[in-house]
Amino acid sequence: MAKVLGRGGLVDRRAAACVSRRPSLVARSGRSRAVASPSRRTALRPIEAVPMTCPVCSEVLDFEVKSEGGPVVGPPEKIACSSCKYEATNTSSFFDLTILPSEAIDPSSQLGPSVLDAFSELAQGQAKSGEASKASSSSYRERNWSVSQLFQSPVISYVYERGWRQGFDWAGFPGADEEFGIVNRLYEETRVCDPADSEAVLDVSCGTGLFSRKFLKSGKWGAVVASDYSENMLNQAYDFLTKEEGTSPAAEAEGSSLMLVRADVGRLPFESKTFDLVHAGAAIHCWPTPSMGISEICRVLKPGGRLIGSTFLLSASPLGQRLGSDALVKPFFELEKEFSGGLLPGLTGRSYRFWSEDELRSLCELCGLENFKVERENRFIMFCATKPAPRSKDESDAEV
Repeated sequence: MAKVLGRGGLVDRRAAACVSRRPSLVARSGRSRAVASPSRRTALRPIEAVPMTCPVCSEVLDFEVKSEGGPVVGPPEKIACSSCKYEATNTSSFFDLTILPSEAIDPSSQLGPSVLDAFSELAQGQAKSGEASKASSSSYRERNWSVSQLFQSPVISYVYERGWRQGFDWAGFPGADEEFGIVNRLYEETRVCDPADSEAVLDVSCGTGLFSRKFLKSGKWGAVVASDYSENMLNQAYDFLTKEEGTSPAAEAEGSSLMLVRADVGRLPFESKTFDLVHAGAAIHCWPTPSMGISEICRVLKPGGRLIGSTFLLSASPLGQRLGSDALVKPFFELEKEFSGGLLPGLTGRSYRFWSEDELRSLCELCGLENFKVERENRFIMFCATKPAPRSKDESDAEV
């Protein structure tokens, strides 16, 4: 392997290329800036390490936040894009960088509430032309896929770590601690670049922050970003971080901090080549368009970065594993997919999308990822795929 002189001495060309193409973790002038308390350490906060972008035009957003202690970075009240005039109103606990505000998501399949709202506005005299145009941003509604709607519920967010997630053991999920151990092992075993001084992880579809807190407490990550589409899930994640678990993780994880972001996995509000790891725990079966989610994850990964996710396999997968090949049970896979919403949505409705190992591999490869690896048991699967790192000229010549 050819060597080149790097800052830390001799490194191979491939590792040097990974470092040279890694975006700087220093906040750029005229973009997001963090104002830290003088008594706090000077380590990078996530807002410095992870530039956030407009969900409409993808321009990097310019704003200030204040770090007032604790592990969670608080957002400003409002964020505006200087390019397209997109505006977002944040909560006190998380950044809201979605195109649709929560109130624009129709929680039901009925038109009743919208009709009542229209009559209510008319009765209050708010249907005048001037006020109607002012309220136009709140007039648009979208109906989410039923699974996405489920996780908008405050009831589901409350019970998620109080019994719901523990119930995954029926499918072979080994439990959060062991799953986190597998994540760490796969991440290290698939490393193709030398570790950076401060690495960044995105816990996408983080739910109540079960794994986000583990990433934070580990002390391994300089920047932890937890994103989810559900406002109620993020509120619960904030409660766990600040009320139930206090601020002790900041002391345990020196140099680490965490940022909560409401984001659509199909339109991630982050710059390309930002994260060393994107984690999607028990998530992809809930996404309405998995191909958009995986392609966005590939975009925000640094070269050599990894996607590590877990999900549910199709019900015939354990039999395929015992027989030594999922191909032997493929007809059962297709039958299950058909009767879970595939070709008969009128009869079955659309439910979670469960997977075969081959489908996951194919999707990752279609979206530009490689080196697909899995660990599976029963109907649990954890998969890892890597964004290709730049190859040196010597390596490319050797392959020809």
